[in-house]
Amino acid sequence: MIMKRFGKKLLYGCLFLLVVFLCIFVVLGLLVILAFIIKAYGLYLLIFLSGIALFLVFLLIKGVVAFIKAPMARKPFGIVEQEISERYLLSKKTQGGVGLIATISFTCIMLAIAAMIIIMSIMNGFRDTTIELTIGSEGHMYVATVNQSQISDQSMKDLETRLASIEGVKEAFQFTQHYTGVQANNEFALAQVIGIRAENLRDYDLIAAGVTQGGFDGFGQGRGAANQIVLGERLAAGLGLRVGDRLTIFSPRTRATPFGPPIPVTKVYTVGAIFQTGLLQTDQTYIYMDLEQATLLFEGGKKTGEIQLRLNDADDIDRLYRPVSEAAQQPVYISTWKDQNSSVALALRTEQIAMRFIFMVVVVIAAFPVLASMIMLVKNKSRDIAILRTIGVTQNGILRIFFMSGTIIGIIGTFAGLIFGVVFCLNVDIVQSIIEGITRRPLFPEDVYGLSDGIPAKIVWAEVFWVAFLGFIISALATILPAINASKIDPVDALRYE
Repeated sequence: MIMKRFGKKLLYGCLFLLVVFLCIFVVLGLLVILAFIIKAYGLYLLIFLSGIALFLVFLLIKGVVAFIKAPMARKPFGIVEQEISERYLLSKKTQGGVGLIATISFTCIMLAIAAMIIIMSIMNGFRDTTIELTIGSEGHMYVATVNQSQISDQSMKDLETRLASIEGVKEAFQFTQHYTGVQANNEFALAQVIGIRAENLRDYDLIAAGVTQGGFDGFGQGRGAANQIVLGERLAAGLGLRVGDRLTIFSPRTRATPFGPPIPVTKVYTVGAIFQTGLLQTDQTYIYMDLEQATLLFEGGKKTGEIQLRLNDADDIDRLYRPVSEAAQQPVYISTWKDQNSSVALALRTEQIAMRFIFMVVVVIAAFPVLASMIMLVKNKSRDIAILRTIGVTQNGILRIFFMSGTIIGIIGTFAGLIFGVVFCLNVDIVQSIIEGITRRPLFPEDVYGLSDGIPAKIVWAEVFWVAFLGFIISALATILPAINASKIDPVDALRYE
């Protein structure tokens, strides 16, 4: 009998939580739809539709409650217990100010959830911007064939085609990369020479947008010393070069001479464009030249078997590792941007974990007012608890009443914080404009932060769900201890001193 009753209580509790999570999913689904609408119609329509969505959710909940009201009036988590818990939350100031503390608790939960969503979204935006700036002149994944003897023009084209057809891969193309010395105006420097086709170079937004002199129109064109290359601004300044000047590039290959030891192979090129990205290594060492020219200069015309992949999302490297390996259909070496920028990847990951932990602590702290309000509610309602016990309400019924009182605060606060945080992130540019209008100065100067489009914010809906789930669970856990204490109140002792 005891197990049967316990099973029923557990079932009702699970049904209650299921209804709550269904409501959360409904709101999240509506927010996803509204996120697309706001891009086309603006903030005011979003606010209007958000109000309609909340009203519809409210009607849905009330309809479900009305439907189950009669049969569940005296059952666990039934309408009677719900009405009592709601009534206790709306206590007057003369009854201990529980209502005021409940309002403060709601505000704390709402602000904590909203702050967590806002900060996480802005951090995701900054992370994507940092990655784009860091690897804007590089690839996301690199594939190199193991068996050099089987490399041919046709096999490399077929490999390019197979890799480019993978879902999530933006483009795949052959390239070469060599570290060598360069000379101009009696100045010598070390450089990283990258062989690439003109159409692939233009796809590097960071390079194409950072051209300060010249252009890509003549890239790879011209015979002999007139063949045009592209190099970084710091490297050009160090060598005293401008567009149209000549640059000598050394090759690790050597050639024999009839009068002495072999000498390095060199070739003169013409500077066709100079770019500035704001990245020290890129601006100070990078030189882009035509793929065929680089193959002839450094490899004697032999294919290197290296292919660079650009992805739609730089974070898909782990997911695409196996598909890339399978599409190669031969033994290959695979490396990623994280392998080549391990310090940056580690710093971003550490920052991401640390900030999520900090804001989880913030949500926990925000739940303490809920605990305080429940403790005061139990203390002020000890006489009511005794009366309820004398008319037949069980200890478990008292526990459920006060548990629902606390979870109501958590649910409403979580919903409000969810909506506020998402709306803020979708309109962060408007918020930035308002702040800059008040302070009359740029919030994030472009020349310092490199943010030409304002504060970046990227909403990850999976993270939004977990934030809402975390807020609900923590606020629910904060009510368990006061609810247990309320259920243990002896009605005789409570009424004796009234």
